[in-house]
Amino acid sequence: MRFRFDSEQPSTTAQAFPVGLSIIVQATLLSVMIWYVLPNTIFSDCLKKLVKIVLPNFLDSRANSEAIFAYFVGYGLTLFFLAVYVYVRFTRWVRSTPTIHLTDMIVIFNGLYLLDFFLSTTERFPFALSLWMFVTFMSFYFCALWCLKEQAIQLTQLLILVIAQQCVYAVAYHTLGLRQFHSPGFGPRAVGTFDNPSHLYPLCLIGIPISLVFAEMEVARSWKWFWRGIATIMLLALMLTYTRAGWIACGVSLGYLALSAYSPLSSRKNTRWMMIGLALILLIGAIFVRTKGRVAGNPDDRSFWGRIAIWETALKVIADHPILGNGLNTYFQKQSEHMTLNLQRFNPMNTEPKNLYLHITAEFGLTGLVIFLFLIRRYLQLYRFVIQTFPPSDDAYAVVIGIHASLLSVFVAGFFDTPVLHFTRSASSFAVACLLGVLCSLVNQTNPAPIFDGVEIRRRKRRFRQIIAVGLIVLLPIVVYLLWLLGDGIKRAQEALPQVQHFAKHYPKNASFIRLKDISEDMVYAVVASEDGFFYSHHGVDWLALHRALRKNLRAMSFVQGGSTITMQVARYVFLSRERTISRKIAEIILALKMERYLSKERILELYLNTARFGMGQDGILAAARNYFGKHPKDLTLSEAAFLAGVLPEPPFDRRKVTPEFVWRCQRRALERLCAFFPHKYPLEVLEKAQKTPLRLRWGQVITPQRR
Repeated sequence: MRFRFDSEQPSTTAQAFPVGLSIIVQATLLSVMIWYVLPNTIFSDCLKKLVKIVLPNFLDSRANSEAIFAYFVGYGLTLFFLAVYVYVRFTRWVRSTPTIHLTDMIVIFNGLYLLDFFLSTTERFPFALSLWMFVTFMSFYFCALWCLKEQAIQLTQLLILVIAQQCVYAVAYHTLGLRQFHSPGFGPRAVGTFDNPSHLYPLCLIGIPISLVFAEMEVARSWKWFWRGIATIMLLALMLTYTRAGWIACGVSLGYLALSAYSPLSSRKNTRWMMIGLALILLIGAIFVRTKGRVAGNPDDRSFWGRIAIWETALKVIADHPILGNGLNTYFQKQSEHMTLNLQRFNPMNTEPKNLYLHITAEFGLTGLVIFLFLIRRYLQLYRFVIQTFPPSDDAYAVVIGIHASLLSVFVAGFFDTPVLHFTRSASSFAVACLLGVLCSLVNQTNPAPIFDGVEIRRRKRRFRQIIAVGLIVLLPIVVYLLWLLGDGIKRAQEALPQVQHFAKHYPKNASFIRLKDISEDMVYAVVASEDGFFYSHHGVDWLALHRALRKNLRAMSFVQGGSTITMQVARYVFLSRERTISRKIAEIILALKMERYLSKERILELYLNTARFGMGQDGILAAARNYFGKHPKDLTLSEAAFLAGVLPEPPFDRRKVTPEFVWRCQRRALERLCAFFPHKYPLEVLEKAQKTPLRLRWGQVITPQRR
């Protein structure tokens, strides 16, 4: 296999890549392009029908087994691409070139997204919403490593044509009033086949400069006007989005094409002055757009002041985890946690912080921001290398200038919005990744990386294999230890299985054991919601909860959460031990899966409620109800049940800990989860009433509701 970074260029694609696989990959790239850039069209609908045949539930945005499967497939393919790159980087190239420096930074930036699986702070990991990142990075690797010069230019033209199709939809739909986005206090805005103008305008920013450059490259007059027409459609679609960030960024990119000495368009006087005029119109228009003729920033400018409020909240989100960030797709959840009255009055619908650099910092911390800024620095070094070494008459030179103008507009828009690197901006993220890959491919046609001779390549391959072998030898004791823990866990689970089978037919011979029918229904629901909201849908183990616990433990570098379901807790309390060891956790997981085969959900709940620790030295719901309230479990009110369910994560040791603040926190935790998991049975007004009900404890203390 040969790579485009090599100095030895193959004569045909077949020499670089097997023909069949090359066709499949290119067809896949075209399909992805249509999927992301042309959603909700006849083209993407055909693809969706094909996907639905293979994966019927894949298009469900909620976490499902097919989305998780697709995530791990994407994860594995991305690791494969990274492994190939590292292998070639080590064994073939004599020295680094600007292209390799840029690719190195993109690989490191990609590593942040891969680590997110282990470090994200989100409660339920968004597998389905994270798939875009694999497509984005793999598109870059394919374009950079395996595209020939002609393929790279054709791919760019195809991308621009697909974006133009989206812009045609946008203009037509907006004109006919068929599909529009209505901003409060302003009116309709163009969205094309997307749901929001913020998803459309980044594609326009990418397409306009490159279309103008393609027009300049053409010799035939008809083709010149074809590309100019495409640029005009894109500009019109951009203006109809009425997006300030888009207008400003487009004005900057047009100004660059008109005034830069390196631009092929700056030498034509009429073209230059036309673009300067358009740039000024866009920059001045951005001051007045969506303000009803008033200057931006006036007291009634909802968009301006709402964005300021979002940025203030974003800084608070960043402060939660400033070094490593909160994780991919976590901003919406974090913004809700830090919601202020100032931001709430704007009724924000954003799922990102409306600033690319704040967005990266919120997700990956200062670490991610520094890596991204170094990536931009490497890109600028590559751009300077191009203008110094490429002949201006070369088509590749003109394409690179067009790509630079497009990326410049994206970086400028990033100061006011999040045009890329978000799941709602997957189309623009994919387009930028393809353009960066095309840029690397074009540069390496002119200045390929020198490679070692055959003897040195064989020596470095042998050394690479030795490094891998040493790494595997180092990992071998860890693998053996983990296998031993797995065997020990299986053995302990097998030893406890007869007890599980016994409880399937017999009740425990314990006078304090109480049947589920003799426990308040509110108590049962409160415990299920508080401890295991997905109790009735899983089969003993909530793998997503275990994943969440793994992430939290890795973040804290200690054991802070177990991720156990109610079934797993019963396995631990009744059939195993309470020790905190890996083998016991493995036994707990295996036994929980077997328990669901022998015990009903009701029996598992009975065992849990009769063995759970509610604090004050009491185990079981009967002792807890009598100890706290002097009642039988059947007589517990919703307010009392919420307190007891909320006590389970932090059971008090004595009465002194049962303060009004402690009671309020326990109740609030359980009531919020009741609202989340059983909203129809427990509407908000019922939960608020329970929160306001005074709590009378057995020892005479009365806890009155606090004002919050």
